[in-house]
Amino acid sequence: MAMKLALFVSLIVAALAVPISGVQLGPGGDALSYDIRINGTVYCPENNNIGASSTNNTVIQDAEIQVTCGGQMVSNASTNDNGGFVFYMDSQHYTVPIILKSCNSLVFSPYIKSKCPNSPVGHLESPLKYIGDTVVGDLKIANISPVGFHIVP
Repeated sequence: MAMKLALFVSLIVAALAVPISGVQLGPGGDALSYDIRINGTVYCPENNNIGASSTNNTVIQDAEIQVTCGGQMVSNASTNDNGGFVFYMDSQHYTVPIILKSCNSLVFSPYIKSKCPNSPVGHLESPLKYIGDTVVGDLKIANISPVGFHIVP
């Protein structure tokens, strides 16, 4: 009887450990690889503030954008012709909770003033928010997006 109880308790502990550890299984029962994608669009600021989804259709092309965590740049890219950008971050080094707590997206570009003549001088900055997950085969991607860029003098 004691052996059955010990076996039962071991099975319950093992079953609870999988969700706690964050291991997720794909269709074949194999562990999923995990990646983090940060993407969005950079619009010209209006009145020192702009939301992530702007009604203003003027985008900032070829702007340098960075992801910084704890004040240190961890990744950089340029916006495309539509003002869009995408970063992929390795979940081995950064987790979603750490990114949401300590990371921002920043836009430093001389193009801000030339593309957006009515904007004040400074750089654009936005905290990040979790949107949801996408699963592609054995890869799980956490989708993160800027909350809304604002001017920082």
